Amino acid sequence: MAGFGIGPEQFAPFGIADRHACARALETELQPALLRVGGELAPGLSRVVGGALAAEPGRISRRRDAPPGEVVVAFAPGPPAPRGGPHLELAVNRSHLHARVEARASADRDGAMRRALEREAVNLARKGKPFRKLRSYEGWDFEHLPEVAPAHTPDFWRELAAGLGAGRGGLSVGIAWTAEEARSLAVGDVLGTFRDLATLYKLLANAG
Repeated sequence: MAGFGIGPEQFAPFGIADRHACARALETELQPALLRVGGELAPGLSRVVGGALAAEPGRISRRRDAPPGEVVVAFAPGPPAPRGGPHLELAVNRSHLHARVEARASADRDGAMRRALEREAVNLARKGKPFRKLRSYEGWDFEHLPEVAPAHTPDFWRELAAGLGAGRGGLSVGIAWTAEEARSLAVGDVLGTFRDLATLYKLLANAG
């Protein structure tokens, strides 16, 4: 392993041509490695957000006639974590490592998260540097990295809020590092990025 625990060895299973063999390698090699890294990060992340977070194995995204798209470890209050509620994620796909904030629209039944995001849209747009490289992952295809978002505009945050409305998918935003960058990351680098994202996580987690 390199850096904080995600290096070439961890990205390698995505290069397996047979999709079934790729899926098995991701389940038996990458997911346990990512969960170990998550366990090491959880105490620092808990301090960052001001509340206890537990590392949990997240989804291995299944795709018809294609290898899995990514492997995820989630950080949420618990156990058990509220299904679909606000949480942090560390994810690995074929070419990138990702730190994200996620929440499903189904978890915002009374609209409290949506209203909080709408209310704070102007303030979030003023954050500047922490959100300079933010990307929106909702509907992502796991292959083509989403464009850097216009997070300096209130309309971007209002659009995210709309994604939490009834019948919508939810919210998924974060920062990406290339596989080459990931190999030299330190724990402090990753925690620093999650510290930048913590403003949004805490806004959603404390909504209502």
